[in-house]
Amino acid sequence: MKKKQGGCRTAFVIWGIVTVMIGFALNSINKAGENISTIIFGALVLGVSGAFLVFCICMVIITSKIKIIERKQRQKDRAEGISRYNRIIHIGGLNAPKNCICNVILNPSRLVIECGGNEFSLGIKKIRNVDFQLDINEQQYFENSAADGIFGVSGAVDGTTLRTTIKRDVKCYAIISYDDNQGRFRTFILRDEVPNLGVCARLVDTLKPMINVRMNKVEL
Repeated sequence: MKKKQGGCRTAFVIWGIVTVMIGFALNSINKAGENISTIIFGALVLGVSGAFLVFCICMVIITSKIKIIERKQRQKDRAEGISRYNRIIHIGGLNAPKNCICNVILNPSRLVIECGGNEFSLGIKKIRNVDFQLDINEQQYFENSAADGIFGVSGAVDGTTLRTTIKRDVKCYAIISYDDNQGRFRTFILRDEVPNLGVCARLVDTLKPMINVRMNKVEL
């Protein structure tokens, strides 16, 4: 990636030098008595246009390079049984700030959570239980079935009907319980960064078949 960016910067420098050279060349061969400012202006316009073209080409090259890297990473992850989950935040249970954005990496032997500058690694065999919880928030709106109408005394629109629209926001939580290094029962909670993503639900669905669910018995 750095090589590509370095190549783009070099292209810009070369284009600038060529633009100046074109300006002087046009000035030297000017036999029609053109004003030098007109020639330089034309050279600058040509240079700016060329620079913009070079910039667009560089952006296409960089974007293509990123897509190739991402595609190779997905192919490698698929071959190694690795799945990645982004746009997740930490709610509690880990030694990390609340609402800190996390990157979760699940491989056949470990669950890795990158959060708040720390990398938390948990062996799959230590996980006792995993589940998800949905927090559903519904808001009701009223809309007119026609764009135009005459408002009556009550505020309704004559000749139209009110239609009820429900907006539903679903926040998904992943609840993961495990045994720590001292054998103590621990739990941490993750949540989707924004509603209606379903990332935590996919994480739980992938993780559940990999663990041996064990009930934590508590004597009251």
